[in-house]
Amino acid sequence: MDERYPLPYQIACIVLTALFVWAFSVAREPRQWRRLYQSIFSKGDEFSVNKNKVIDESLKNYGITIAMIILVADVSCFVAMVTYQERMRAKQLSVEDWNRLQEQSKIQGSSSTSGRAGIQ
Repeated sequence: MDERYPLPYQIACIVLTALFVWAFSVAREPRQWRRLYQSIFSKGDEFSVNKNKVIDESLKNYGITIAMIILVADVSCFVAMVTYQERMRAKQLSVEDWNRLQEQSKIQGSSSTSGRAGIQ
């Protein structure tokens, strides 16, 4: 198993992507999903065109919102998966190593700004 991309992150990304695709498909074609739901759970005598239109519009609005929330969670999970190895490496650093890296970055930052000032 590849330690760069842990299995729980991979599974979460796959599940979230599938949920996003499903929620987006419901938002794009709410009529067929409403009909499927009504055929399974509703009685045939409760038919109202206006009520169905309202349901379709609500499905569209909520479906897009939910799909976008799932997409943000999916991208966040993907970024967490990609940066996992670097984050674990940073956790394993001792305090002395961390301070040394901070000093090196300060030195590099000050030298790059002084070099830029001389060029201008």
